[in-house]
Amino acid sequence: MKKVLLDCDNTMGLDEKDVDDGLAFLFLLGREDINLMGITSVFGNSSLEDTFSTTEKFLEDFNLKEEIPHLKGAAEAGDYDTEAARYLAEQAAENKNEITLIAIGPVSNLYGAWKIDNDFFKNLKEIIVMGGITSPLEIGDEIIDELNFSCDPEAAEKVLKAEVPVAVMSGNLCLAARFGEKSWRRVNRSKNKPVRAYMKDHIEGWYEYSSEMIGLSGFYMWDVVNVVYMISPEIFPYNKRKIISTKEDLEHGIIKTDDADGMLADPEIINLPTTILDTKRFKDIAFAAWDNIEIIPEGYSD
Repeated sequence: MKKVLLDCDNTMGLDEKDVDDGLAFLFLLGREDINLMGITSVFGNSSLEDTFSTTEKFLEDFNLKEEIPHLKGAAEAGDYDTEAARYLAEQAAENKNEITLIAIGPVSNLYGAWKIDNDFFKNLKEIIVMGGITSPLEIGDEIIDELNFSCDPEAAEKVLKAEVPVAVMSGNLCLAARFGEKSWRRVNRSKNKPVRAYMKDHIEGWYEYSSEMIGLSGFYMWDVVNVVYMISPEIFPYNKRKIISTKEDLEHGIIKTDDADGMLADPEIINLPTTILDTKRFKDIAFAAWDNIEIIPEGYSD
């Protein structure tokens, strides 16, 4: 069973806010081979108060408040001495080389954990991080700003150059993971009626808002890419690169790389997949996890 910590900026269910963190959480909840050891919240998609309270509500809805620790982290770049940072450092030290850390918001909590314990990164098994762009992120006629690495470039630079296997799911890669009309109909066909209804209620507003915003039906499942990658890395091309982005590059979320000769655990060496080789299988894996959730959320009958 995989030991996992989730660092996120969850806003699923808030008006005109992205739902990808929430879908990633639900994915982890539906995987029997995952031990979700804890969740840390960070600013990003909204304020820390919003992301923290949204995740607290998720845990209440699924009666998991007593089972999954949830810690409050950075409210902004530079806010590194937090409960979340201390928790991450402690868990990594107590479970050396066993934990996969999934980071799907600004990586300030990870940098804070390293400041507490300089062996933090080396104590982890791997980091799977969502963020950065390898080229301008074009959606329809718009160029979209990068909103993870650029929120705390100092922290991003440290994480990308950490002494641990780091896999980076860039914004460009995630454009291959769109939740469109077929996926929406699939939610309605799910055999897991309580979770289906919960998902529908929590993503419908974003589905409609995003469809208008991007000029295509649906939305992009940015953070879901991280959790599917953890389970099935074979559907992503392995692309070992040396990160050469400067802090100034990362202020704009720009990922610059060069050829890499070292090992993935070496500083500055990352895996940077460029696409999803089988998008049907990607979605099948995601929906299978969501359908496998056994807990009936509060207020939803079987």
